Amino acid sequence: MTLAEAGNGGTIPGMDEPPELQYDGHWRMAVWALRVGYVGLAAAIAGLIVMSLGFTPWILAVGVIIWLAAAAVTLAGFFWSRHALPEPRPGYWSMRFTLIHDTVHARSSAQRS
Repeated sequence: MTLAEAGNGGTIPGMDEPPELQYDGHWRMAVWALRVGYVGLAAAIAGLIVMSLGFTPWILAVGVIIWLAAAAVTLAGFFWSRHALPEPRPGYWSMRFTLIHDTVHARSSAQRS
């Protein structure tokens, strides 16, 4: 059973997820950028391991660059989507938890419609 089938509109029980976020392009951009950031962080960690074994640090550099770019795009999408919400807007902490939740719990296109 999915959250949408449970009758709560696809929101997380106990979280203040505005339904407008599901259709906001800036929010989706922030979610995907954070997912890319996870990959960049993993590459940076792998680069640290490879560098400690005596190899060149290019994997570390690529991972850090990906992570920094993804962080900038995530922050921009997060703040743009929060600004687009009607008053009263949810707090930064609750939206942060919603962003993290949305990055690890993908929804199929059938569930969105």
